[in-house]
Amino acid sequence: MAENLNQSHAFIGKGKIFMTPITGAVRGKPFWVGVASALSFAHSVEDEKELIEHHSGTNQVWDVSAGTKKTTVSLTIQERRLEAMRAALQATVETVATGSVVAEEHAVDAVGDIAFLKHSNVTVTTVTDSADGPLSEGTDYKIDKQYGRIEILKAGLTGIKVGYTYGEATVMKPMTDNVDFYELRIDGMNTVGQKDKQIVTAYRVKLNPSDAYDLINDDFAEMQIEGTALFDEARNAAYEIKTI
Repeated sequence: MAENLNQSHAFIGKGKIFMTPITGAVRGKPFWVGVASALSFAHSVEDEKELIEHHSGTNQVWDVSAGTKKTTVSLTIQERRLEAMRAALQATVETVATGSVVAEEHAVDAVGDIAFLKHSNVTVTTVTDSADGPLSEGTDYKIDKQYGRIEILKAGLTGIKVGYTYGEATVMKPMTDNVDFYELRIDGMNTVGQKDKQIVTAYRVKLNPSDAYDLINDDFAEMQIEGTALFDEARNAAYEIKTI
């Protein structure tokens, strides 16, 4: 059958990106990274060696070694879903359970002094001055319960002790994980041209930590994640493209 020369093969890619953590021989649960604005695979050949001939007098390149083939991955995410953040920051995640504190001590003595409680989402039961006894909320101090922050409104204190209960919290610790690599899968689609669908899978992606973690910004925050798609012996490739 003759090729239809009027058929467009243009490409505008969209799709969902999934990652699966793998540590040792154990596969974790796949997760969706959320909204992502860019994903690309880049190819390069490094450390090529040139053989220069010296018999013609013109020193021409006679042969070139194959070099080392390398495939890198670049991903830009625009959401901060927990598992994607864990991968981007190479973090471990802990859950702090609910609990209570009887008398947490803080050194304050002047109006405007701040005491940061060790926990958040708090319900304060008692605040006492080390010398004068119980203090009153709204008169002697004010509190932001969600952040666990107390601001002193009374002068002449000698330090306070705070009793409170606290809620559950999620704590992420960047640069502490032990994940070996991630399987990266894209369930993609082309929105123009022949509008075909693709499944692209890189089975062993070694990630680098994101080089920036924006905390204050005027627009939607983005995180850039880069890594190397390692060669997979069972599939004889760094990644596969399946058109469906």
